Amino acid sequence: MIYKHLEIKKIKDVHIAKLIINRPPVNALNDELANELTHALRGLEKDENVRVVVVCSAVEVFIAGADIAMMKELCETKNVNAMLDFDRKLQEANCLLEEMSKPTIAVINGHALGGGFELALWCDFRFIAHNARVGLPEIKLGLLPGAGGIQKLVRIIGYSKALRLMLEGKQLSAIEAYELGLVEQVCSEADLLETAIAFAEAMAKLPVKAVAEIKHCANVAVNEVSLTSLKRDLDGLQVLFETEEAQKGLGASRKRS
Repeated sequence: MIYKHLEIKKIKDVHIAKLIINRPPVNALNDELANELTHALRGLEKDENVRVVVVCSAVEVFIAGADIAMMKELCETKNVNAMLDFDRKLQEANCLLEEMSKPTIAVINGHALGGGFELALWCDFRFIAHNARVGLPEIKLGLLPGAGGIQKLVRIIGYSKALRLMLEGKQLSAIEAYELGLVEQVCSEADLLETAIAFAEAMAKLPVKAVAEIKHCANVAVNEVSLTSLKRDLDGLQVLFETEEAQKGLGASRKRS
């Protein structure tokens, strides 16, 4: 498949694949990109020559979130089914990141907000540039994180901290994200990708089958209600999508952008 918004570069000698997102200017998520991510991740899972997947960006932002123009149009036309289908596609791609038998690493070179931060959360590890920011600001649009970010955030930092972060819609600095345990390391912009690749190289040298089994067992340990939780997110998003607050929030966000 020829991708419009993705590029896959394999570092063959060390069995690492870079999955590079390239939808300028800010890698906003839309249906086409969600479909490409799903297809690419399925292919990388099957590729026996790839032992680690590094998700990174070709632009100055990791992923700014969902395409606001698309979301506003869906909200104005009350196209709930299309909106839910979009979030299901994002959930599918994110679940593939988690379920992959090989480690996945997000390289957050710039802002990772909304769906972009959700995607990063579903990776196994996260490295972040010192000037980047992360957050789930959907509350400011009258919506909720529908791509699985709620589950992952609660599991990583606990209920109270996760709930406060989502209700405030706050953007965290790289240091704040590190102090909460949301990222493994804060790096300079110049050293970010090199540091993440060095970590990936160490992961790629580990016994392949042991890595797959340990990752699978770890996922089972925390994901007993995952499918039920993801379905509940979509139910909640459907309720919010039809509210006046969501229409006002998306309209205001579109004007600012």
